Amino acid sequence: MIMLSLFKRYRLHRTSSHPTSTFGFMTVCQRVKPMSLVEFEFAQQSLDVASDWLYQQQSTPKYADASHYVLDGQTQAKYQQALNQSVALGVIPVAFANCHEILLHSLPALTQDGASVGMVHIGHGFELKQTLDLQVGSAFHFALSRFAQAKLFCIGIDTEHTHAQTLEYAEDLGCDWVSHEECGFLNRTQLKAQLSGYIEHCEQLVINIDLASLVPGNGLETHKVLDNQVVLRILRQMILSGKVRYIQLVGAKDKLIYSKQAKEIVDELINLVPHLVHAA
Repeated sequence: MIMLSLFKRYRLHRTSSHPTSTFGFMTVCQRVKPMSLVEFEFAQQSLDVASDWLYQQQSTPKYADASHYVLDGQTQAKYQQALNQSVALGVIPVAFANCHEILLHSLPALTQDGASVGMVHIGHGFELKQTLDLQVGSAFHFALSRFAQAKLFCIGIDTEHTHAQTLEYAEDLGCDWVSHEECGFLNRTQLKAQLSGYIEHCEQLVINIDLASLVPGNGLETHKVLDNQVVLRILRQMILSGKVRYIQLVGAKDKLIYSKQAKEIVDELINLVPHLVHAA
């Protein structure tokens, strides 16, 4: 709650300046089956507050406007229009989202010219649920089936809690992955080399980060946690390649959206801006 109140304190003076930018923050929310209306509304409220904080972060010349989108009908079209504008301006959209499936609304803006897109997912699950209609957990199943130029590299997979059928499906799709155990500090050199090889064979990169895999659980919710310092190194390596076109941080609860780990990721992006400006 301390972090939440810290974020809320930024609901202050919005300015109308339109500076040149490197990153453009936004918050996006969508109701996907079997998400309950209550779950969706709680996530929507949390992300709406976060959009105010992110807007304030962008009051310096480093950032663009932040907006909050609830994807349904006309708003969905406005969201894709905003992404198209970001791509045209060379701005990297950074979306705080309530579910991984929002990525599917972002890919069309990145695949218009037929360039290959390398998706890098940082999290414990593959998000490859095989369904006929869109459901929570099916993001990359649909991304890989709808976009022929897309491929997937998963970092941090919890193989102990992943069904053998899912592992086989990932292999059939040609996905690359690194397990949770292979993402430790001692494996950083090997991980960097693997990621470097993947980056080299991609024209564009999309980063998807599952905040639940970075934030420790409470009480009975204890689970493995990825080292955020390793995640920050991965983020840095990818962004400095100059190929990143979209970043998505996924979390539907306050404890994820307003976590120390999420704040560290935002801070890392801020720190990387001068390097990107000089490179340009």
